[in-house]
Amino acid sequence: MEPEAKTQKSYYPIQLDVQGKPCLVVGGGSVARRKSAALIDCGAQVMVISPKVDPVLQAMVEQGELHWLARAFQPTDLVDVFLAIAATNDRDTNRLVGQLCQERRILCNIADAPDESDFINPSTIERGPLSIAISTSGISPSLAARIRQELEMAYGEEYGVYLLLLADLRPRMVEAFPEPAERTRVYDQILASRVLSLLRNGLMDEARREINAILQTALARKKKN
Repeated sequence: MEPEAKTQKSYYPIQLDVQGKPCLVVGGGSVARRKSAALIDCGAQVMVISPKVDPVLQAMVEQGELHWLARAFQPTDLVDVFLAIAATNDRDTNRLVGQLCQERRILCNIADAPDESDFINPSTIERGPLSIAISTSGISPSLAARIRQELEMAYGEEYGVYLLLLADLRPRMVEAFPEPAERTRVYDQILASRVLSLLRNGLMDEARREINAILQTALARKKKN
């Protein structure tokens, strides 16, 4: 007998562009550190507000990676903020940040209350341009972590390198094969080739030659037709 289904939030999966956008992190501990680092990695302009911050956040401040206001949160801190994260160890402060963000229509994540948040952060794997996100809708972070570990073994660093090679190839592909369907066929041939295997073994030059050979064969076939 299957367990009775309970009402559960359904999240709309997106990848959010925060490049150059002002983002606020309220809190100075390990959770705030992780949230701040993730935003910085995506190019956000991060402001941390907390009377104290942990040593790693302090180092990030000194290196100019983020700004820090050494005081308690104030409602005016939300002016012109694109996204906010409440990550203090004080429930009342986190709740206040969430309520004010809701009133002002600012996207907000509340670290200790996912159900009160506009979004939750999935467990992710990064392989260069490749990003794989795993979410259990907040039900079981431990299961998300286990799945992430399995995917990390299945998708190595070669996938990121592969995508970078395709990014370099794209201008030539667009010029040689103006029709999207033509390009898709060539990309499928590259994916089905030895390229990923070669990259997995560190054979970059051989992988490039393999791609060029596939491209030349496709061009020759196109000319005949």
